Amino acid sequence: MDLETALIRDLYNQQKPKSYAQVSDLFEVNFKKISRLIPLLPIISHHSIAKQTGEKDLHLFVEEKTPYTTTFILTHQIDSPAGSISRPDIKFKVYFDANLLEVISVCNETTLNTNHPFLAKCSDMDIQWELNTFIERWLDYCLSKYTPGQPLLAKSNSPSQGISWQTL
Repeated sequence: MDLETALIRDLYNQQKPKSYAQVSDLFEVNFKKISRLIPLLPIISHHSIAKQTGEKDLHLFVEEKTPYTTTFILTHQIDSPAGSISRPDIKFKVYFDANLLEVISVCNETTLNTNHPFLAKCSDMDIQWELNTFIERWLDYCLSKYTPGQPLLAKSNSPSQGISWQTL
């Protein structure tokens, strides 16, 4: 084994596996953050866009809606010479009855680092931790950029104070 592989293995082995309780706590934290970003999330049933002056539009797509859960995609749509690109394209399920948010995928990937040399040794909890830590940090970013005023859900394109979620 070469030195680089040995260092990566040692770094990997320093981390303790995540427990269900730790991952569940992160689901709860992310639910609280998405609820602050989009207070009317339970009633959204169509593609919505948050518009904030000086920021890229933040898109929320509804994939599947049931009485107690909804699967969403939260992303920016970036224009490129090849067409529109959705990034970071986070698919997540919200359990409204349990106040939990669980990430399903990021950019259609169920792991963030598919090239990790020790991926096979990662538990499901470690992978869930990685995905949900990613959305936690991205929600922090979104909260810092998209909530200077009172969030609201609007059906018109009229500008408003602060963030405006518009249903399409």
